[in-house]
Amino acid sequence: MTTPRRATPADAEGITHLRSELILSPPLDSTWSAVCRDQLAERLQPAGDARAYVIDTPDGGLATCALALVSPVLPAPRYPEGLAARIQAVATRPGYRRRGYAKAALTALLDDLEQEGVTLFELHASDESRPLYEGLGFISDPALMRRTALPPQSRGHHTRAATTDEWDTIQRLADTFSGFDTKNGLQQEEQWTLQVLKLAEEVGEAAQAVIGARGTNPRKGHSHTWTDVQDEVADAVITGMVALARLRPDAREHFTSVLARKAVNFLRPHDPSDEVLP
Repeated sequence: MTTPRRATPADAEGITHLRSELILSPPLDSTWSAVCRDQLAERLQPAGDARAYVIDTPDGGLATCALALVSPVLPAPRYPEGLAARIQAVATRPGYRRRGYAKAALTALLDDLEQEGVTLFELHASDESRPLYEGLGFISDPALMRRTALPPQSRGHHTRAATTDEWDTIQRLADTFSGFDTKNGLQQEEQWTLQVLKLAEEVGEAAQAVIGARGTNPRKGHSHTWTDVQDEVADAVITGMVALARLRPDAREHFTSVLARKAVNFLRPHDPSDEVLP
């Protein structure tokens, strides 16, 4: 039997595919597959919270995966390091089942986690997989309960109407342009390339407006106003947002994350002593 190996970020796509096709119902669509793949790749980094073991197929794909997510809990005698692990996915491709692959990968994963100090493990078991987990020491817990809270958008609410409306409009524009390009036979990377080049074009037009507003082109003189500059900058911002929405399904969240990182670099923390009192 092939020996399990520790998964790396490069295995994120294969693990995502096994989880989607063999565990989830319905499987993830292409948008959510990309979100899951990218997030898992980050979380499989050395400092991330994901741990996984996989078994390769002869053709270079994955036959089996066993994936866990580590999370902190308050320490107690049974888990002195304050670490717990949720077994997120254990899956084997149909052509490789009944060879002990799942047990081998999961055993390697559990051994690795125990070496890190994890002593609390949780998972959801199907009737078919229950014997496997029971053989590795898992027991049923009748006290386990579950609650899934829908995101605010799914309930018809908005956390901040202006931002939500703006990004909803951006997404509709992105979907529309993607539809046009797809009908014209353009592949995804071609579409991304043209959209980013469109951003460069809009930035160039904003620069031309600045030249016109300042009258520094002797042939054209003052051909623009600063209102024209503002409009061109707005066009560039919109085009950039559309580009991001076409490049990433989680554009809104990614933008917020990048903005937060930039703010840390350039804005000092707010000090109440800076406030001007009346």
